[in-house]
Amino acid sequence: MTHLVPAAFQAVQELAVGSLFCLGHLHSPPIRRSFFQTCLLTLASMLGVGIWLSPTPASVILFVLLLVYAGAFWISDRRWPRRMLWLSLAVGAAGMLTPPLLLIKESSGIAEIAAQIVTTFTSALLLGSTFIGMLLGHHYLRDPKLPVALIRRLAILFLLSTVVQGFLLTANLGALYLFGGAEAVARIELLSTSYLAVFLSRVFVGILGSFVLACVIWDTLRIPNVRSATGFFYIAILTGTIGEFLGRFLWHSTLIPL
Repeated sequence: MTHLVPAAFQAVQELAVGSLFCLGHLHSPPIRRSFFQTCLLTLASMLGVGIWLSPTPASVILFVLLLVYAGAFWISDRRWPRRMLWLSLAVGAAGMLTPPLLLIKESSGIAEIAAQIVTTFTSALLLGSTFIGMLLGHHYLRDPKLPVALIRRLAILFLLSTVVQGFLLTANLGALYLFGGAEAVARIELLSTSYLAVFLSRVFVGILGSFVLACVIWDTLRIPNVRSATGFFYIAILTGTIGEFLGRFLWHSTLIPL
């Protein structure tokens, strides 16, 4: 139970960073500033809950930057929102990567740290693409003349992140089993005993479930049917959030990048 709060807070940080990255690919004139402000204030609200549970300096700074970023859209100089985006993204990424870096002494080697960093970025992309995709899908109801290519970008990022996650999980477990030694094998065995249900949920709900939804969303947007794709993004938010929370929980429990 002691790993639940850190795992949840890590997932929230990944969601914030991934969402900022996706917003950086949507700075297009057709999208109204109210969309960006809604996304940022929603992220700030979720991050505020995380800060209340487990405050860190980086998360507090990111919370303030998100509010400033949302307010920057009221400034006539269009360069300010872009500047705040990159500043928020840099601070958020630093806070998101702090836990893996702090566990260097507890891990078997630098390779595990590198694997966890790559896994963390992939998780952030998965969570961010589904969250921003869902909100952008709602924005199409308000402004149906928006190019479908905008939400299709997010669908591509979502699909790619699920594929990469499946590859990383297989590669990480295989490398640990073959080259990690007895201590790494003992940690892997925990996945088939103490954490079997959690591990299976991570794989079948968080990765395979999200992959299936990503394929459905991509196929739906080929029609294109944005409204149906938005509904599938809703479901993807659930599968993605559950999967990434379980992945962070397993990492805190076993130090295996999942």
